[in-house]
Amino acid sequence: MEEIRQDRRNAVASAFREEIGHAFEPGAKVMSADRELRYSLELQRDHIARRGIRYTDEMDPGKKPTRGLHNVRSWKDGHYETSWSVGYIKHTRTAERDGLKKYKKTESQLIYETVVDVSDGEDVSEDTYCCPNCGAVSSIRELQEGCSHCGTSFQMSELYPKVSNFFLVHDPAVNTDPLWKTVTKCGLRSLPVTLLLFSPMIWLDNNFSLLKGSNFADHIVVPSPANIIAYIFAMIILSPVVGYFVWMLSLFFAAFRAIGKETPAALSVGSSRKRFAAKMSTISPEYTFEKFSARITSLFKIAIFSDNRESLPFYAAGDLSENFDNVVDCTYRGWMSCKKIKEQNNIVYVTGDVFVDATRDMGDRLKVKSEVYQITAGRRTDAPFTTDFSISKIQCPSCGASFNSFKSGKCPYCGAECEPAADDWMIYDIRDVGKKYMIKKILWGLLIVVLLAAAVFTTFEGVKQK
Repeated sequence: MEEIRQDRRNAVASAFREEIGHAFEPGAKVMSADRELRYSLELQRDHIARRGIRYTDEMDPGKKPTRGLHNVRSWKDGHYETSWSVGYIKHTRTAERDGLKKYKKTESQLIYETVVDVSDGEDVSEDTYCCPNCGAVSSIRELQEGCSHCGTSFQMSELYPKVSNFFLVHDPAVNTDPLWKTVTKCGLRSLPVTLLLFSPMIWLDNNFSLLKGSNFADHIVVPSPANIIAYIFAMIILSPVVGYFVWMLSLFFAAFRAIGKETPAALSVGSSRKRFAAKMSTISPEYTFEKFSARITSLFKIAIFSDNRESLPFYAAGDLSENFDNVVDCTYRGWMSCKKIKEQNNIVYVTGDVFVDATRDMGDRLKVKSEVYQITAGRRTDAPFTTDFSISKIQCPSCGASFNSFKSGKCPYCGAECEPAADDWMIYDIRDVGKKYMIKKILWGLLIVVLLAAAVFTTFEGVKQK
């Protein structure tokens, strides 16, 4: 049975890598994602379209079969099993609009998917269900987005396994191309610099016999065109060797840059997982830190890309239009800290910092910047929790209309307020705390410079004394 569940989780992760590359196409739905992540991607797609931007997001695994690693790490609680799957991709993002400088960026990356599955329970996705409104019979899987015949919406448990979160890690060492192709490209791109750097060699070859003479300047031999062509041809042949060293040097600088960027986040996260588990085990044990962070980041993205945040049933953080209206992409960097947990009036409040790369529409260009937001979310502790599957028609208590109450806390027909789900998380506060981490990054940089200077000075003094 466990092997069957693992195969299902692997299949979901692989399907997500295929679907996410088409998420911004008109009408696309990433059905391998859970409800929150799927809705955040749909809102982002519509938000980009409203700004008149033609946006593509290609994730190419290369010509070879997709190399995926499943169940890299896993965490279990009393109800869920959360695991990481990893895939290798060449990620290309492009954005175009009249008056906007074309944006295109290609990176070799690792894509991490957080796959959530229930520890027990049966797979009911292919079971049939009769729509109480029109009587049409559909599989439960088909009803996730409502009845296709009459549009009736349903309140239903998540059909696990699903991808609840994902993040991308830039890693130039992970390349979908063969090594020989990579170093050849690096060598050919570096060829103009290489030709200029090694050009003295052709002059020395023609004038080596005159180097010891006193009248060298009067007898310089100018290389012949044949020698120059032979030199260029030889450098082209040797370009893969040069490309290999250039590639290795680029890996070094990329690693150094990543360390500088991610160190503040890593230090902030620290023991967040253990702290969360210790506190929540006695309050609301049905959430691992991975499941919680996945849910909160998805709700955060929904709040960013929604054009009507006040109507969201889980949102109570106030007006943040000035902060987020020009954001066209918000990529989770894989880091979320747990700063504080408290319980008050049957609600547990969790405060943590989320690290993202935000792409903003500046009018004539797109600008990518690392940002950090502190989010306070809460969940009722007196609401009953169960993993048993349930499905029911969503109906407005005032006019009786059916609508998706997850996407809107108000009936779109009569405007009546509807109660949010009692067992779900609410976002109560969002604050930009990026400046605090920028100061920390500068302080860490200064500390590293001081330590390096001290090491150099100590070495120099030691040599001097000898």
